[in-house]
Amino acid sequence: MQKEAEQRVREMQSRARLLGKEQPVFQNHPSPRFQNPPSDPIQNISGIFEKMDSDTLLILALLWILYNEKADSKLLLALLYLLL
Repeated sequence: MQKEAEQRVREMQSRARLLGKEQPVFQNHPSPRFQNPPSDPIQNISGIFEKMDSDTLLILALLWILYNEKADSKLLLALLYLLL
């Protein structure tokens, strides 16, 4: 079954060469999108927090706690305003 698939690939490549649109189907090197492993998202987030001052972090933490406790939306908006 694999030999049949390889034969079909060769036939398609020869047809593509005849049409002048040769594009290799099988490549011996890895795809460029997989060459660089994705960075760790936790490190990215911690880098963002390291750049903030302590007041901003405190307000963000308070916002998070109050939001989880279903606090008044006006209070949350007021705290967001302080972040501007």
